[in-house]
Amino acid sequence: MQTYNQDILNASHTMLAYPAFLAGYRTVDEALNDRLFSNYISAFLDQDVALTTSDSDDYENQLASLFSSLAISDSLDQLCCDGASKLSAFVLPTLRELLEENRDVRRIAFLLAAYGHYLSTTTDDNGVTYEINDPNLHQDDWSKINSTDVVSLLSISPLASARLQTFSYFVTLYKSYRAQIAQLGIMVLLKQMAYHRMDMRATS
Repeated sequence: MQTYNQDILNASHTMLAYPAFLAGYRTVDEALNDRLFSNYISAFLDQDVALTTSDSDDYENQLASLFSSLAISDSLDQLCCDGASKLSAFVLPTLRELLEENRDVRRIAFLLAAYGHYLSTTTDDNGVTYEINDPNLHQDDWSKINSTDVVSLLSISPLASARLQTFSYFVTLYKSYRAQIAQLGIMVLLKQMAYHRMDMRATS
C-alpha cells in the first residue's frame, strides 16, 4: 500500500478534481464542504489507499492531517490540467493493486468515468463551458476519447499499461457510470452511490 505522503495527496486531488468540477465546484474546499464529496474521498483513503498503520489513533491523525492539507482553496480547474500524467502517476498504481487483489474498484471506475466525460464534452452539469488542458494526450488518444465507444478511453496511452479492458467487471462499472453521468449528472450518481452505501461511507 502507499504510505501517507505527497503521492496520496496528489491521488486524492485527482480523485476529487474531475467529478467535483463537473458538479460545478471550482475550488477544493468548496467541494469538500459537500458531504457527498468528503465521504467519497474518505472512502478512497480508507478503503482503497488504506493508510499504513496498525494504530487507530495514528490512523485518525493521518486522515485528519491529510484532509487539512486537502481542504484549501486550490483551483479545481488547475487540478484538472494534465490529467493524463496525474492519473498514470498517482491513481493507476492503486487501481492495478485493487484489480490484482480482486478488491473494490468502484470509486476509481467512477473517477475514470468522470474523466472520460470531462474530456468528451466542454460543459459541466450546470451548463458552464470550460477549456481542456491535457497536453500529454496524443492524436490517437483523442480519437479514442471522441469515439462513440466509451470503453476506448480505457486504452488511451496513459492507461494502456494497465490493460483495463481485460477486467470485465471494471469495464461494466465504468460503462454504467459513464452512461449515468451523461444522463443524470455527477451529483445524482454520487447520491445513488451514497444511498446504496456501495462506494462511500454512510452520509448520516
